[in-house]
Amino acid sequence: MNSKQKVIISLIVLLVSFFIAMSISTLYNFRDYGLKSAEKKAHLTAEVIKSGLTAHMVNGMMKEREFFLQQIEQAENINQLWLSRSPTVIKQYGEGFNNEIPRDKIDRDVLKNGKEITKVTETAQKSLMRVTIPFEASAFGNPNCMNCHNAKEGEVLGTVSMVMDITDVRTSSFKTLMYNVILTLILISLIFLLINRFIKPYVSIFYSIQDVMRAAYRGDYSQRVQTYSNPESKNVSDLLNTLLEKLQHTLEELDRKVYVFIKNKNYVKESDPLKNVNNTIDRLSDIYKFKQTIENDKELEDIYNRLAYVLEYNFKLDDFTLTEIDNNSKSKKIVYSKNDCHCRILEGECRANRTHANVDSSIFAKSCSLYNDKDGEEYICIPYTISNELTLVLTIVTKSKEETIRVRELTSDIEDYVTTARPAIVSKKLMQMLNLMARVDQLTGMYNRKFLDEFVDVSIPQAARAKISYAVLMIDIDYFKMINDTYGHDIGDDAIRIVSGVIKTNIRKSDIAIRYGGEEFLVLLYNCEESHVLKIAENIRIAFSKEKITANGESFSKTLSVGCSMFPTDSDSIWKCIKFADMCLYEAKQTGRNKVVKFSQELLKDEDIGESF
Repeated sequence: MNSKQKVIISLIVLLVSFFIAMSISTLYNFRDYGLKSAEKKAHLTAEVIKSGLTAHMVNGMMKEREFFLQQIEQAENINQLWLSRSPTVIKQYGEGFNNEIPRDKIDRDVLKNGKEITKVTETAQKSLMRVTIPFEASAFGNPNCMNCHNAKEGEVLGTVSMVMDITDVRTSSFKTLMYNVILTLILISLIFLLINRFIKPYVSIFYSIQDVMRAAYRGDYSQRVQTYSNPESKNVSDLLNTLLEKLQHTLEELDRKVYVFIKNKNYVKESDPLKNVNNTIDRLSDIYKFKQTIENDKELEDIYNRLAYVLEYNFKLDDFTLTEIDNNSKSKKIVYSKNDCHCRILEGECRANRTHANVDSSIFAKSCSLYNDKDGEEYICIPYTISNELTLVLTIVTKSKEETIRVRELTSDIEDYVTTARPAIVSKKLMQMLNLMARVDQLTGMYNRKFLDEFVDVSIPQAARAKISYAVLMIDIDYFKMINDTYGHDIGDDAIRIVSGVIKTNIRKSDIAIRYGGEEFLVLLYNCEESHVLKIAENIRIAFSKEKITANGESFSKTLSVGCSMFPTDSDSIWKCIKFADMCLYEAKQTGRNKVVKFSQELLKDEDIGESF
């Protein structure tokens, strides 16, 4: 039941209650007034009878009293009239000419108690009122009752009883009630007309506003307030409708314009524009904060860690792996793993990267041959293209169908963050490439002198603290100037590339090869035992001597010389060890070339080499 119905029902109940109360009051008061009027008439009649009977008695005319009583009985509305004598009077004067003895219990009670009794009898046709009034003896009145009656003061001498017709009182009451009903109905009609004319528009516009607000709460801003004829309601509805029109237009435009900034166009919009705008702004705010943060990160690893933080804490993922794939070199690198990597992605070709599509085990079991399947687990692999050369693969492991569905719904939100991070990743990756290019020799692919300087500053102190040793090899092509002079610099570059290839083939991944300058190379053998150093150096020397260098349709071979030293055995300064290896190389050149010379203290001769460093 709405408020409008409550108001109408309340008014009806109020008016009906007022009508009933007024009707009861009218009936009661009118009837009471009629009864009191009848009683008053009865008392007046009784006084007339009393006076008349006294006069008849004083004048000795008691035999003529019947005519007197008949005349009184003929009065209006008096149906019956009779007298009753008390036992004292009957004893003194007898029962009278009309057998004036008590007729019923009422007469006897009044004679006994001296109290008047009034009784009303209602029938369908008539209303009758019986009144029995006592006549009491008194010596103080005029005449003195004691002169004629042998009675005591206050003793009841007799009663007069009369039955009066009061039907006209009831009729008048009902007529009055009908008049009240008619007037009340007229009043109710007028009230409802006034309500309908003046109050209904305000109540109706209230409900119209309520309906519009409910629709707006559900996200429907197209509803409008109903317009009514009276000026006040019309003004209110026009103002509200104008406001709603502006609000709807603003929200739709805001939603459309803000949506442009969402990178992922698969984002499912809400039906409520206000809620949709709020959600979109929240998403944009979070993404903007993420963007601002990663732009200030120093290293690419920081960006990956930041993205992993979002996946773990914002999206509540507790088992996932981020893998970076270089599409040119086919190299793969796990940049972040939460709860270990369940996939042998480093050992083979990634299906998600190859197909550029999601791999979902919940859709088809054992979709990827590289994943280590476990009972109760499902996985989704999502490839994100960062650039033409770089792909980022996100592998998410779930433990239930509900979690799988939740993750599937999150993929669009995750894509927004990855898309936002893409420029920063590309930038940092480019910086890595530039830094690598600045530290790598373009001809051989080896590190250059700049890298050596940085490596010595950062890694050697750590190696010294960890008691890690390095063997230093200084390598130089024998008679390299002759190659350039005879065959040209292009052939010389070929010889340098061949040397670099030989060196890379004969050292480990943990070892570092550097083009030290021109045809000279420096190799740092990581934690290499001293007994193996000369063997590695000899392998490099022999391998190069077997290589063929082609020039102008002919081929020839060349040799190289190698100098060796040990850090920190020969010196606790890596630069001294490099100088010692260079001295050994010089010794090899001076003593016939195509040989390996290991450092010894005898090579220092008379000059204190240590003081020069």
